[in-house]
Amino acid sequence: MSNAITMGIFWHLIGAASAACFYAPFKQVKQWSWETMWSVGGIVSWLILPWTISALLLPDFWAYYGQFNLSTLLPVFLFGAMWGIGNINYGLTMRYLGMSMGIGIAIGITLIVGTLMTPIINGNFDVLIHTEGGRMTLLGVFVALIGVGIVTRAGQLKERKMGIKAEEFNLKKGLLLAVMCGIFSAGMSFAMNAAKPMHEAAAALGVDPLYVALPSYVVIMGGGALVNLGFCFIRLAKSAKSVDKSRLLAGKTVDYQQYSAVRAWRSDVVFTVLFLCLGSRAHSRAI
Repeated sequence: MSNAITMGIFWHLIGAASAACFYAPFKQVKQWSWETMWSVGGIVSWLILPWTISALLLPDFWAYYGQFNLSTLLPVFLFGAMWGIGNINYGLTMRYLGMSMGIGIAIGITLIVGTLMTPIINGNFDVLIHTEGGRMTLLGVFVALIGVGIVTRAGQLKERKMGIKAEEFNLKKGLLLAVMCGIFSAGMSFAMNAAKPMHEAAAALGVDPLYVALPSYVVIMGGGALVNLGFCFIRLAKSAKSVDKSRLLAGKTVDYQQYSAVRAWRSDVVFTVLFLCLGSRAHSRAI
């Protein structure tokens, strides 16, 4: 096994571990509404961090993005918005099904749709069937689904033993949201495929091949942020009994533990995006 493949697996492992536990700090946040937590963390991970990382990587931030026309940026942005819809559903799935069942169903569907839909849309699905690499990809999806199922069941048993329950358990609503999450979250895969001209442009500027995909997250996450923040702000504006609003109007400070939990939660998402991206780039270099 080449060093690039080994490093790819390593980065994917870190990213997957981060994805698996990102929702856990939510349990420590007691006074904020779900929409407030989601939007506060989102501003950091969808806006501040992608812009900061890109500014550090690119020799000329504005010149880089200014070279692309609308026909390049719009599909990337819209697929990011598609992922944003899935991201909202992902959070709500945890709310109605609990972490184990919610993550298991959502990730399983995302895995299938995200892996298979891109080659289907590009007319390359036969490559998955008739090539050794394609068959290995399908085998990997199958093995991953088995793993998701085992871990989900183990998580359910642990939650049951510890008496942990979903915030507002609703099987019908939760399953619907999980399916929608799985379908729409595949927008990230489509966005990365549409952003290939951006990756090539970053490479031409001397950005390390391992990091060339990261500048495209400014546009991808921008689409996701528009959907997520729009949803949260509308919900908060309509809420006549917002606990967060009353606390802020009263001039009370937010408990430090709650704020730290939100930061930790979003840090996990950052690690997920960054390390899964690094893993994908490492694998692509090995092929």
